[in-house]
Amino acid sequence: MRYLLLFAFVAACGVDHDIEEKITIDQGVYGLLVANNIPAANQDVTVFAAGGNTAFATMTSDGDGVYQIDLPNGDYTLCTSVCTPISTPSSAKIRYDWTNGPGGGSWQQQP
Repeated sequence: MRYLLLFAFVAACGVDHDIEEKITIDQGVYGLLVANNIPAANQDVTVFAAGGNTAFATMTSDGDGVYQIDLPNGDYTLCTSVCTPISTPSSAKIRYDWTNGPGGGSWQQQP
């Protein structure tokens, strides 16, 4: 019985990766930030134009670790504690999730 309760508690503390209903942008980039297996709330996400060093856009993740940035189509660099190159398609949005880890964490494009 004790293990069943522990399992139920751990399962309840998991991260909800189903964030689509929270997204309001029509084009750009969005995703979920996760640190230590919990949503990373109030974390800055910055987008730079490809090859540039001036921020194109910056926003802060919400209380559920969700961020969304309206962007025109083009090539960019997406950053938190680490950066990754992205390309946003015309009139569409793409999802990149970030998870903390060695070296600052990693970005992963979601289908």
